[in-house]
Amino acid sequence: MPIDPLAERAFGARADDYERHRPGWPAEAVEQALAGVGAGPESTVVDLAAGTGKLTRALVPRVARVIAVEPSADMRVQLEARVPEAEVAAGTADALPLGDESVDAVVVGEAFHWFCTPEAVAEIARVVRPGGGLAMLWNAHDFGSEPWVRAMGELLDSRRAPGVTPINRKQTGLWKRVFDDSQFEPLSPPFRMRQEQRTDVDGLVAHISTWSFVGALDEEPRAALQRDLADLLRREHPSPADVAIPYRTDVYWTRRR
Repeated sequence: MPIDPLAERAFGARADDYERHRPGWPAEAVEQALAGVGAGPESTVVDLAAGTGKLTRALVPRVARVIAVEPSADMRVQLEARVPEAEVAAGTADALPLGDESVDAVVVGEAFHWFCTPEAVAEIARVVRPGGGLAMLWNAHDFGSEPWVRAMGELLDSRRAPGVTPINRKQTGLWKRVFDDSQFEPLSPPFRMRQEQRTDVDGLVAHISTWSFVGALDEEPRAALQRDLADLLRREHPSPADVAIPYRTDVYWTRRR
């Protein structure tokens, strides 16, 4: 399956913004993901939908070999430049450029909900050795209920790009059903921890601009939304020069039967 055109527009064309304004991964979460799938210093691990390599660079010092698979050419340019230690390949979740039972584990950061289909799970199972595993990590926003957060959410909901709907969004939990009758064991209970990204209003606007339903907007409506969002946040946020973006990092894993 080729990369979804909306996903390509939302992410690929602004890969540099994604690199600058998305958070990294806490070491504890990465280590838990690898432990869950039984991967260690001698393992070969695939970072699937690797993007610009936010997770890839955390994997490289922890395992013997990292293969970063990413469908977007723009993302791969960033990835190759920033994580030269990894092997970078073009590919999608349901068409992996790998041999049968050739890797010890597959990890997916912030992306599994885009392709959680039976076909993708079967393809991942094909390349993972028996007893190996699949780990999925998400950085979920954990904003509170302050007035500025509500105002920000209302503005974004009113101006989001149509048609950007990842399959079984992560927060619904419906994506878990894809493992029923698969070659994988039941999912682990989630490992959870918190982190935050510190920035200012301009940084928060830039971060929000990497969200799929904003990134997929055409240039003029996206620029207008960015201006209006910055104006709103400068008025409403109690400390525009020191903004915390809070996250709950969730890690799930499963082993191939």
